[in-house]
Amino acid sequence: METLIGIFSAVFNFFGAIGGFFADLGKSTNGFWGVETVLLAVMIAVAISGMAAFGPWMRKRRPDEYPWQ
Repeated sequence: METLIGIFSAVFNFFGAIGGFFADLGKSTNGFWGVETVLLAVMIAVAISGMAAFGPWMRKRRPDEYPWQ
């Protein structure tokens, strides 16, 4: 039972921290380009470029299509 309570507490703390992070984004003391906003923008840009480069719409190579074989 203690393990179950610990798991639920960890999940609630995680989502509470995420909610607090996004709530603090709107009221940054350094203006719009606070550290959190820049980090969030960089993470979103990396995710979008990764999806564009290796997205699920690319056809997978068959084993006999590799040039070194």
